[in-house]
Amino acid sequence: MEYKIIAGLVEEIRRAMMPTARGGQRIRRGTRAKKSSIRKILRNEINAVKALARLLNCNFVCGDLWVTLTFPGEDIEWETAQARFGQFLRRLRTSYRKATGEKLRYIYAEGRKSGGLDARPHFHIVLPAMDYELICALWERECVTYRRLDGRGDYTGVARYMISNAKGEAGKKKYHPSRGLKKPIYTEPVPVYA
Repeated sequence: MEYKIIAGLVEEIRRAMMPTARGGQRIRRGTRAKKSSIRKILRNEINAVKALARLLNCNFVCGDLWVTLTFPGEDIEWETAQARFGQFLRRLRTSYRKATGEKLRYIYAEGRKSGGLDARPHFHIVLPAMDYELICALWERECVTYRRLDGRGDYTGVARYMISNAKGEAGKKKYHPSRGLKKPIYTEPVPVYA
């Protein structure tokens, strides 16, 4: 079977084997006997990058912001860092709504790794185009770095970086989107004969 995944300007063509039910009965899977293999863990990470890239491609365009928020030269616990980031996000939502009249769209990931090693807490967040001063009013200016997204429309590199720097618990999502984001469009599968 062949189907398309349309995410913003990017269109993927996927081919997959799609088994049919035998005799109209559902085929049951066996029980899970052990933890995931290394190969399966790597496959899950690749799929997480693809899912995040599709969300980014659907919802963000050239000129939007990719922001990294760090903490000044202090050692900070993860729980405290998460609480401060949560406060920042709530205040940013309120300020953005006052300034534009729209709901804030975002996707963020907690950065816990750098070069494969544990790192100090930091957060990567993708936001719509907005005034840099609005962000700096809510977070310390020297702890904010940002880039503008380019016009290619394919943000797989951003997704790969966000996922590779995130250190999440097993079985949990490594990124957190806001509500109401557009989803990629999956076309109906079409049989392909070799």
